[in-house]
Amino acid sequence: MNSVFSDRPLFYHHMEWVLMHPRFGFLMMGLIALSFSHNRLLATALFIFFSFELGLRFAIMLNKRRTNPYRSSLNQKIDALFLVLDLIGIASLLITIFNIPLDAENIAAARLLRAVYLLRTLRMFRYIDLQSAMYSPTYGMLISLIILMSFFAEDTMMWIIIIFFSVELAIRFLIMRNIKFETKRDKVSEWFYWTVDLVATIVMIPAFAFIPYGGALRMLRLIRLLRPWMVILRNLKDVMREGQFMQEINLIVLLLGVLSIGGGVIGHFTMADFDYDQNGHLNPEDKGMLAPIWFAFRLFTDPGNVIYYPDNTEIAFISVLAVILGVFIFAFFIGIGASIVSGLMAKLRNERLNITNHMVMLGWSAVSPFILSQLKIISERSFSKLKLVILHNSEHMPEELIEHTWVSYRWGNLEEVASLQRVNLAHARQAIISIPEGHSSAENLALATFSLIAIRKVNPDIYLNYATPGMAHPHLNSHQHMLQIGWDTQSFYNKPTVVHSQADVRANMFRNILIYRDFDQVMERLMIPERTEESSLQISEWGGRLDHVDGAIHLFLPDNSASMETTTLAARLLVRGATLLALVDEAGQAHPLYKLNQLKLPLNIPSMLGIAINANALNAEAYYTVKRLNHLPLPEQVLDTSSIRPASHGKTLNLLITGWIGSLPLLLQRLLSEFEQIKVTLIDDLSPDEREEQLSYLRRRFDETPGANGRISAEIIHWDFSDMNFLRPYVLGADRILLSRPLHLATAAYASIATVLSHLVTIVREQM
Repeated sequence: MNSVFSDRPLFYHHMEWVLMHPRFGFLMMGLIALSFSHNRLLATALFIFFSFELGLRFAIMLNKRRTNPYRSSLNQKIDALFLVLDLIGIASLLITIFNIPLDAENIAAARLLRAVYLLRTLRMFRYIDLQSAMYSPTYGMLISLIILMSFFAEDTMMWIIIIFFSVELAIRFLIMRNIKFETKRDKVSEWFYWTVDLVATIVMIPAFAFIPYGGALRMLRLIRLLRPWMVILRNLKDVMREGQFMQEINLIVLLLGVLSIGGGVIGHFTMADFDYDQNGHLNPEDKGMLAPIWFAFRLFTDPGNVIYYPDNTEIAFISVLAVILGVFIFAFFIGIGASIVSGLMAKLRNERLNITNHMVMLGWSAVSPFILSQLKIISERSFSKLKLVILHNSEHMPEELIEHTWVSYRWGNLEEVASLQRVNLAHARQAIISIPEGHSSAENLALATFSLIAIRKVNPDIYLNYATPGMAHPHLNSHQHMLQIGWDTQSFYNKPTVVHSQADVRANMFRNILIYRDFDQVMERLMIPERTEESSLQISEWGGRLDHVDGAIHLFLPDNSASMETTTLAARLLVRGATLLALVDEAGQAHPLYKLNQLKLPLNIPSMLGIAINANALNAEAYYTVKRLNHLPLPEQVLDTSSIRPASHGKTLNLLITGWIGSLPLLLQRLLSEFEQIKVTLIDDLSPDEREEQLSYLRRRFDETPGANGRISAEIIHWDFSDMNFLRPYVLGADRILLSRPLHLATAAYASIATVLSHLVTIVREQM
């Protein structure tokens, strides 16, 4: 515990974790509610506690400002606004602490004190995600209700509404200042609505009651009622046009009109002495034409309720016939109405999302559920309240999404700009594209490239991550990136786009398992990815320079106030839980630490590359180490990283594989950097022709790497996966064993692997 308090970056990390925890938010909301009691001792204690919390938040904000992604983002502005609201809310506790009476003799003073007293509610908005819900249809309906209440609310309720609208206007102001509007019309309309709301909110304040036509100005707020209802009416119009329901409605209305008029005419001439207006006696209206027609219309539209008891057989027959025809006619209306409502709800569910700073997933594939679960884990671990929107080409939501209520789902064409605008891609911070399986390599490349063009048209600078079943290598010799398209003539692909190939991921995973000595740790990381506070590769802003000092290479702080030798810095960071890997120059090229002596110095270092919990932690640890730990003794056994070279094992790998691994050629090519010779024995239930075909395929793939065919020997042996004694001679000489699904096994792969593994353990134990 003492190390946490004495270590400032570590202290900030833990304090931010506590302050962002949802349970802490519930606790604070309860304490804010308690602050409305008139207990002076309680108010004093809360004032001290809230002030300490505010100081921590301010210090954390200053610490996070060292990284450019936070300093230039909307999050910093929102945090600064909440700090101001917190300061005002805490200051309002002074009314209770100094026991200032709220019922002053001066009415204006009493209203002012009551308003200041209620300002402590401002602290509630920090723990309400108003930014995410601000542009949703449900929020529009809530605002409509509050607007209507504001016309008759008085005293305390009016001040609460004024405070709510004031905070909402401030948050909307910050959001709109950071939004890139697609058209000038959208920008003008949003700022017009904001200006109208500002004027209407100002005239609500009792101090401005003297403004001429103040009531008329308050009526301007009713304009906001149009926004949610305009969306409903626009979608209703589209449903009516697309479904061509007007033709069906016109047909039923005309049919009802023909039956009503025809029935009235027939009744007028055949039953002249009938009481058509049902008033109990005959009158001149019953002799006319309008009363029989109106009676027939009521008979069809309200079947069974017009005639209480038939006077004769003819009336009873007509009543029964009207019931049958009326129910039949209104069944059409019910069906048409149900179709219209269903279509309207589908349109509203697929309405454009007006959210910002969110993440978009385009497409759905076999790896999407795993990506989704990992995103949820990361969001819950950091309490970042991730907003994820998925765009897929199917109207029906995938079954794996049903349990994820925090995810918004939209459907449409991934290559159409209109569909990308539906998920508000222009205001998203990152997008994940899942290329579906079952396509050829040419189709995968076409889908990835065309979706890239459509996405870059909507948001040119968004961070993209591609998950593709095919390979992720460039398709031109002059390209450095798979998606470096024709008009990009730079020497390197300068757009933030990362391509994750399933084959690459699978090959790298198996390679790491076969190479790493700490096998238990590798398996633990594979099977338990939910480990808390896992470090990962981070890119952090720096802004200092790299230069020689007394013959050693030193990294300077951005303000040149201090420096530290790079190997010493790497050693100290390693002890503190961060691993410095490389320094990045202004051209975007990363230089590993062991190659720094090959650089021409001095050199500006805008960013650094390392492994840490997050980018801010890497920056804070490096800054703190250079600034504060420059004169402390070095840790023991500090190695000179300039002489480190990649290790070469120089030995033979005997690899035994049961079943078939789809990325086997790529895996073996990756293993060539670790072993001089690789002998592969693949055992599977293949026919002689299939074995020859697979061997030819492996040799063709090995030719892609110079010298691979001479260093890799492959053998495929037939086995039916039932005679377990067959494995004994092959297990005896194997260095590594991989178990996989047989090539021809389509179902229950886990059962086959578990069966082989259970017998394989016995064989290994008997041979030890």
